Amino acid sequence: MEGQVGVGVIGVGILGRRHTRVYAEQPNVRIVGLADHNPSKIEDLAQRYGVRLFSDYREMLDMLGPNGTGELKAVSVSTPDFAHTDPVRAALEAGVDVFVEKPLAMSVDEAESLVSLSREKSLVLMVNYSQRWLPENIRIKQLINNGVIGDVAFVESHKWDSIWVPQHMISWADKTTPIHFMSSHDIDLIIDWIGDKVKSVSAFKHQGVLNHLKGLDSAVDGYAAILQFKRGTLASLHSSWIEPQSFPVIADSYIEIHGSNGSIFLAGSTRELKIYDRNGSEKVTFTGPSTATEVNGKIEGAFTKSLQAFLRAVESRELDAPTAAANTLHVVQVQEAIVRSAVRGETLIL
Repeated sequence: MEGQVGVGVIGVGILGRRHTRVYAEQPNVRIVGLADHNPSKIEDLAQRYGVRLFSDYREMLDMLGPNGTGELKAVSVSTPDFAHTDPVRAALEAGVDVFVEKPLAMSVDEAESLVSLSREKSLVLMVNYSQRWLPENIRIKQLINNGVIGDVAFVESHKWDSIWVPQHMISWADKTTPIHFMSSHDIDLIIDWIGDKVKSVSAFKHQGVLNHLKGLDSAVDGYAAILQFKRGTLASLHSSWIEPQSFPVIADSYIEIHGSNGSIFLAGSTRELKIYDRNGSEKVTFTGPSTATEVNGKIEGAFTKSLQAFLRAVESRELDAPTAAANTLHVVQVQEAIVRSAVRGETLIL
C-alpha cells in the first residue's frame, strides 16, 4: 500500500519472529519477505502475513530490493551473533537500510567495514540496542546527566543466564560469548550514560562448566572485566551463563553506579531502582511494558520503541541516529578487547 515501508527479516528464529510480529503491528509497514536457511520452520509466519518466503536472503534482496521489484526498502538482520556480517553487508550492497540485532559484529574489522559501507551507500545501519528505551534506563541517564550523583567513579554490571540458554535455547553457544550475547546492552548503556570512551581493558575468562557438553568444547562460561574510561571511571563487568535450572528466571541483571555525590542501584528482573544522594534516598519500582510485553494483543516496550526509531530513521534518512552503527562502534571495540585480554592475560590499551 502507498505510504508503507516494505520490510523483510533475515534470520527468523526467536528474535526474528519478534521482529516480524512487531513490524506487522506497525501501521506504516508492509512485510514483503522473510528469509531463513530453514524456511519450513517459518511457513506459519509466511502464511499468517501473506509474504514471500526465501531460503536464501540474497535471493530475497535480488528479487525484492532496489535492483528487483523495489518493494524491499529495509531489513532486520536477526541471525545468530556470529552470522551478522554477511547478510548486513549484502543488504547494504543491495541498497537496503538495515536494523541489526546486537552485536553489530564479532570483530572490530568486520564492524568497521560495515560502518564504512553504510556511509558509502548513504544507508541507515542501526543496531537494536533496545534497552536504551527502558524507562528505568532512561531515568538513570537523566540522573547522571543532571549531576544528581556527581561524577561517576564506579559502575558494576552483572549479567546472569541460566545454563539452559547455552545448553538448549541456542545451538551456537560456542560461536559467541557471554560478553556478546548478554553484555552488549550493558556495555552500550554504560558508554552512553557516562559519555566517555574506554581507554584500557583487563579481563579474565572461565571455562570448564560448559566444556563437558557435547559440541561446546570451546564455549566460555563467563568473563570478568575491568574497563578504565578516559576520564577515570572504572566499570566492572561480570557476564556468565551457568546458573542452574533452579535459577528463578532465564536471565537476570544488576547494575550499580557510584558517584562523587551518590549511588544508583538497579535490579533487572524486579525493575527496582534505588537512588541515594546527599538530599536523601528514593526507591522506584517500574511497571508497565518492559522489553517486549504483550498489551492488548500487541507487543509493547523497549523493543518496539527501538524498532520504531529505526523506521523513523528510514523515513527521515537519519543516518546518524544515537544507536546507528557508527555511533555504537565502540561497543564492538570494547568487546573485542575483553576477549583478547582474557586470552592474552594482559591489560589492553584501546
